[in-house]
Amino acid sequence: MKKYLIFDLDDTLIESDKNLSTLIISVLCDKYKLNQDEVLYFLHQNRGVGLREQIMNFMQIGEEEAGKIANEIYDLITKNVQARFFDGIPEKIKELSQTYKLYLSTGNSTAFAEKKLKEAGIYDCFEYVLGSDVHLKGTDHIEIFKDFSTDENFEKDFIFIGDGQKDREIAKTYDAPFIHIDPLLKNEYNDIFEIKSVAQIDSCLEQI
Repeated sequence: MKKYLIFDLDDTLIESDKNLSTLIISVLCDKYKLNQDEVLYFLHQNRGVGLREQIMNFMQIGEEEAGKIANEIYDLITKNVQARFFDGIPEKIKELSQTYKLYLSTGNSTAFAEKKLKEAGIYDCFEYVLGSDVHLKGTDHIEIFKDFSTDENFEKDFIFIGDGQKDREIAKTYDAPFIHIDPLLKNEYNDIFEIKSVAQIDSCLEQI
């Protein structure tokens, strides 16, 4: 049995507020005069990628400058965006934390993630919560989790759960099992494990 479960946040544990995309587009288009349709398409194609990395790639700017823009947006998100956990998720997280060590890797900000977890009463269920305002979501997050765990075999013992291509790529980098979350079960990428909701994760964990 694997020891660690690493979760994405947006559209994996919580249902993203529709205002989230509107807020990001508003800042990028109104303040930085970017094309709205192009921004919307890019954001959709890069789901799961940290906002700072998205801004770097789309605007073709350096990490420091992109970080400043991302932090501006992260602050607005933390203050203004509402998001609810999918049905049964807080209860399932509490249950899983009794058997596994849980980690959270999000393309959103650490502050936003911590706020939502605390509101649901499950913040203490996670060993480590890490956002892309601190380090870009990707292998850096895994290495930080590994150092925190002090387990030299961490990479061999985690499962990644998420809805985006970035989540899938992270798992693939480490040859780790990946559980894809898709309410429509379209399985566009032929994932071995795909479920509608984390609340249904037991059926996958029994096979891994």
